[in-house]
Amino acid sequence: MSGFVEFVKAAIQISRPGRLESKRSGDGPQVPATNQQFIASLTVGIFCAAPLVSVADPGDPPTSRSDPVVSSERALAAGVWTSADGATVTYEASFFESYQTVSAADMLRWVPGGAALLPDNRRRRNQPEKRGFGSGGDQILINGKRISGKSNDIGSAMQRIQSSIVSRIEVIRGTTAGLDVRSEGTLINVVLSEELSGGSGSWQLHSGFYGDSPEYDGLVSYSNTAGKLNYLVSAELGPYNRGGEEDRFEEFFTPDTNTLFEQRDINKPELEQQLVLNSSGGWSFDNGDTLNLNARIADKEEQETETTVVTIIGDPDTENLLNLSLENRLDWELGGVLENRIGSNGVLKTRLIYTDKTGDESEFVSLSSTIPGNVPSESLVLTDGAATESIVRSSYSWPLTGAQNLELGIEGAKNTLEKEVRLFEVLADGSLAPIDVFNSDSDVEENRYEFFSTHFWQMRENIGLESALNFEYSKIEQSGVDVDNARSFTYIKPRFNLRWDINDSTQFRGSLERTISQLDFGDFVASFDSEDDQVDAGNPDLEPEKAWEWKFTIERRLADDAGVLEAQIYYNDIEDHIDKVAATDIISAPGNIGDATHYGVTLKGSWRLGPIGLEGAVIDLTYNWQDSETTDPFTGAKREMSFKPHNRYSVRYRHDIAAWKINYRIDIDWWGEREQHDITFRDVSDSLTPNINTSIQYRLTDKLLLWFDSRFIIDSHQRRVRERFSGNIANNNPLRTEVRDQYRRTEYIVGLRGQF
Repeated sequence: MSGFVEFVKAAIQISRPGRLESKRSGDGPQVPATNQQFIASLTVGIFCAAPLVSVADPGDPPTSRSDPVVSSERALAAGVWTSADGATVTYEASFFESYQTVSAADMLRWVPGGAALLPDNRRRRNQPEKRGFGSGGDQILINGKRISGKSNDIGSAMQRIQSSIVSRIEVIRGTTAGLDVRSEGTLINVVLSEELSGGSGSWQLHSGFYGDSPEYDGLVSYSNTAGKLNYLVSAELGPYNRGGEEDRFEEFFTPDTNTLFEQRDINKPELEQQLVLNSSGGWSFDNGDTLNLNARIADKEEQETETTVVTIIGDPDTENLLNLSLENRLDWELGGVLENRIGSNGVLKTRLIYTDKTGDESEFVSLSSTIPGNVPSESLVLTDGAATESIVRSSYSWPLTGAQNLELGIEGAKNTLEKEVRLFEVLADGSLAPIDVFNSDSDVEENRYEFFSTHFWQMRENIGLESALNFEYSKIEQSGVDVDNARSFTYIKPRFNLRWDINDSTQFRGSLERTISQLDFGDFVASFDSEDDQVDAGNPDLEPEKAWEWKFTIERRLADDAGVLEAQIYYNDIEDHIDKVAATDIISAPGNIGDATHYGVTLKGSWRLGPIGLEGAVIDLTYNWQDSETTDPFTGAKREMSFKPHNRYSVRYRHDIAAWKINYRIDIDWWGEREQHDITFRDVSDSLTPNINTSIQYRLTDKLLLWFDSRFIIDSHQRRVRERFSGNIANNNPLRTEVRDQYRRTEYIVGLRGQF
C-alpha cells in the first residue's frame, strides 16, 4: 500500500501546474513555497511583535446590567449571586475551588447549562460559514467581547485560558444593552482577572490510539501582563482528537425481487495532523481606549484510505477497490478591535478581520462497474483552492436615556475563492489522461456592505426589548473558462428580541428575525463528491436562503442554584431553500428549490444532584423534536428537508468526588431518522446506537492531572437505506436498494495536564 501511496503523490506533483500559486503572485500576496517556511516566518512575527488575544480593559464597566458591587445583589449559594433584576447569575472564582479545574473549559462544565454551550472535542467538518461578522456569534464571551476572529473557535479558546486567571463567570439571560453579540438565549461571559501576579501557564501532553498505532500530541499556553499589555500565547500539535476508523458493510438488493446480489466490506481509517499557533492580547490606553488583537496560523494535513472488498453473490472471486484522499491546507487569520470612548458614555468600536485559507486535495478512486458514477473506473481528482475574507465593522453606541441605548454602524466584507478541479483517467500503463469537466476552473468574488442600527429599551424593570434594522447590499462575480457571471442582491433585515422577567426565577424570551444564509462559494464550481465517487456540478446562479425565524423560550432557574429548565419552540419560514437540483439527467448541483418550513421544540434541563446524595454531580439533558416540509425539485412531491432528524437527544453528566481526587464525565448523543434526496437516489439514515464518550481524570498533585478519554465506547452504529434509480429519480426506474451499516471503532486518549 505504501508504494501505491507514493505513486499517487508523484502523479499529483507531475500533474499540478501550480495555477493558483502563479496566479496569486501576480496581483496579490504570494503563496509561500512551503507551509513550513510560512509558519516559521509568521511565528517569529507573531511572538516578537507583542502578540496579542481578546483580553478586555480592566477598566471596562461590567457587561451585565448589574454591577457586582451593588448591594442589591442576592446570594444563591456560596460564591454564587444574582443581579437585582435576576438577569445575570455570577459564579465567583471561589465557587470552583472545590473542583479540579485547569482551564476555563473545565470551569464551564460545572455551571448549569454551561456544558451545552461548550463545543466538544470531536473533529467538526463542513460547518457552515458565518456571514461576515455581524451581531451573531458564539454564546460564550471573554470579558463581554467576542474573539476577533472566525477560525479562533471558542472551544479552543476556553481550553487555552488557565482557570487561575478567571475572576468570575457570568450567566446572562436574554437580551441586554452593551453586549458585543446578539443573544440567542443564554450567554456566558468569562471575566478574566484584572491583575496577574506574574505569568501563568498550562500544558497538556496526550496520546491517542485511533487505529494501528498511537499518536502523540500536546498543547502549551502562557499568559502574563507587561505594563498595560495583557497577552496569551499558545501552541498546539494535534488536533486533540485527530483520528478515527470506520467499518462499513453494504448489501445491494435487486429492486424487483429484493434479492441480494452484491456485498461490500469497507474499512476507512482517517488521520489528521495540524500545528496551530495562537497569540492574542489587549492594550489599555490612558484615556480608557482599548486595543485587542488576535493572530492564528494552522498547518493541516489529512489522509483517508478507504479499502473495499467486493463480493458478487455466486462468484468465488473478490475485487479489491481503493479510495485514497490526501489534503494539505494552510489557514491563517489576523483580527483586531479598537474601542474608543467618546465623551462620558459613547463607545466607538472598530473591528477588522482578515483570513486566508489555501489548500490542495487529491483523490485516487478505484471503482466497481456496479457504481453508476460519472468518473472512470480508475481516476485521479485534483482540487486546488484559495479563499480569503476581509471584514471591517465599525459601530457607535451611546445611551439615549437611562433606559434606552442606540447603536449605529456599518460593515464591509470581501470574500474571494479561486478553485480548480481536474479529473484524470489512470491508464493501464500508469499514465494520466485528462478529462474535461464543465465549470471546474473559476474565481468567485463577493463584495458586501451592511448598514445596521440596534435600539435597546428597558421598557420596565423586568421587560427589555432589542430592535434592529439592517440593510445589506452585495455583488457576486464569477469568472472562469466556462462561466462569466455577475449578480447583485439587496436585503432589509429587521430583528426583535424581547426579554420578560416574570419573577426572580422565571424568564420569557421571544424573537423574530429576518435572516440571510451565507453561501458556500465552493458550490459555485464543480467539486468531487467522495461519498458517491462522482463529480458534482457547480451552480453559478445560486442565491442565499432567506427566512423569517420565530423563537419563543421559557426558562426557569431552580432555587439555590440547583439548576435551570428551558423550553423553546421555533418556526422558520424559508424562501429559496438550498438543496440539490438537476444539472444534467444524472448529475446534480446545489440550487434553490423554492419555499420550505422548519419548526420544532427544544427542551433543556440542567440539575445539580446534591439533593439526591450525589454531591459535586451535574447533569444536562437536551431533547429536540423537529419537522420540515419542502417540494422535491425532481418529482414535484412534498417531502422533508434533507439532513433534519426528527429527534435528537443529548446527555452531559459530570461528577467530582473531591475525597478521591477524581472527576469523570459521560456524554451521550443520539439522533433519529433523517432523509437525503438527490437526482439519482433517496435515502433514510438512522443512528441505531448512541454515541457514548467518557472521560475520567485524577489529580496527582495540586498542579498535575492524569486523565483518560474513550470515544464511541460501543462502536457507534448507523444504518442507511438508499433507493438508487437508473437516471433521474423522476423517471421512477429503480436500479437497486443499498443497505449500509456503519460502525465507528472505539478510540482512546490518555494524557497529563499541568499548570506552571
